[in-house]
Amino acid sequence: MFRRLGGVGRVPAPRHGRTPRPGTVRDTGSVKRILLVLLAGVLMAGCSSTAGDSATPTEVPPCDPGPPGTREVQVGNRSFLLHVPTDFRNPSPAVFTFHGRGSNAQQQLLLTGFEQVSEEGRFLVVAPNARNGRWDFTGGDNEYLRQVGAAIPCADPTRVYASGISMGSAMTFALACAPERKFAAFGGVALTLFERPCQTTPPAPIIYFHGTKDEVVPFRGGQPEGEDIKLPAVPVAMQEWADHNGCTQDATDEVGNDVTLREWTQCQANADVEYYRVRGGGHTWPGASPFIADAIEPRLGKTTQTVDASRLMWEFFEGYTLPAS
Repeated sequence: MFRRLGGVGRVPAPRHGRTPRPGTVRDTGSVKRILLVLLAGVLMAGCSSTAGDSATPTEVPPCDPGPPGTREVQVGNRSFLLHVPTDFRNPSPAVFTFHGRGSNAQQQLLLTGFEQVSEEGRFLVVAPNARNGRWDFTGGDNEYLRQVGAAIPCADPTRVYASGISMGSAMTFALACAPERKFAAFGGVALTLFERPCQTTPPAPIIYFHGTKDEVVPFRGGQPEGEDIKLPAVPVAMQEWADHNGCTQDATDEVGNDVTLREWTQCQANADVEYYRVRGGGHTWPGASPFIADAIEPRLGKTTQTVDASRLMWEFFEGYTLPAS
């Protein structure tokens, strides 16, 4: 299913934010609705690219993504943010990043720093906007996300990746459970789940981060703040993903003083799983700028600077590509 690109594999510890590299869940109605509705249809119609079906690897027609920088793109009566790197490559990988509950696309870009990572990695960044700060897991966002996918210029449809935090991470994992895979790899922060519909889907390459002191989505599982669902403990869910992917080897590395990486490898379709446990970490994005980290700490807890989730995600993502259709 997935082709792992050359040069990307397991790298020994330590990792310090620059180096590469989810248990059985009870069938609660709300969690099941999150996945079953999304699995009923394909969210993404595919990202647009003017490369065309007849283009060869050595003859890619020119494509103009528009001026470099971040701009708002209108789709129907909604919009999303698109960042185009200065040193654009055609066709370009694209990273979707889904914001959490109560947030928005602009805040997600500020939190993650994906615009800066995009400049280094030469990939497009796509930040969708939920209505009223909540993703609609009853199907209301399906058409919007199809339109977003169709509006991305010059994208390589085999190298599109999904990421998110909290409710946006729930969206990311729901996409990982889609029967028709449109994303090559997945990155989540502060909410993971594995539900029965996921069991029949292909292996999914996953990188994930969660703080042990997260009081919004508890590390030990249970009910997230303000939501009528019950989630598994993080280690349980991540083991379930590794089992689902058929991984046969795992190793644990200490990364600095507060981060432990558990990595499952030798997986079916090369779909590795990387899980970063942040000791004392809150409901936060690892590696967020100190200014943002300080501002949100009283409400959401500690942000580790030992690892940079955005850079680690990109370094993980760039090793994966979907087969060309």
